[in-house]
Amino acid sequence: MYELLTILSLITIGSSGLLILTGLILIKLGLRDWHKRAMLTASFLALIFVILYVIKSSLYPPRHYTGNYKTLYYFILWSHTILAIVNFPLAVYTVYLGLKGKFDRHRKIAPMTAAVWIYVAVTGWMIYFFLN
Repeated sequence: MYELLTILSLITIGSSGLLILTGLILIKLGLRDWHKRAMLTASFLALIFVILYVIKSSLYPPRHYTGNYKTLYYFILWSHTILAIVNFPLAVYTVYLGLKGKFDRHRKIAPMTAAVWIYVAVTGWMIYFFLN
């Protein structure tokens, strides 16, 4: 069950990050409806990831890093964790602004939200590889 939850977590957060990149490209191309679909799907997948993460964390103890790159690992782990916590309300607010049509404010914070989101997705995969 641990492996299944891990694989599903990796798929959902990885797909979410890829959809954020796709959404950025779509909005640059002026494809607003497709941008909206990509971003809402990314948000849904991120929510599924959070649910899977909570389930996995409540069922299994955390794994500890035992490799040779502890400083790098802990830098990635802590930056990932802090930015994931910060990005959750930021992402909710960014989606809210987009859905409410408040595009001036949406455009101001969306690039920062996307950058943090992508960093969190990439570092999530990196943490997995450090631990395996």
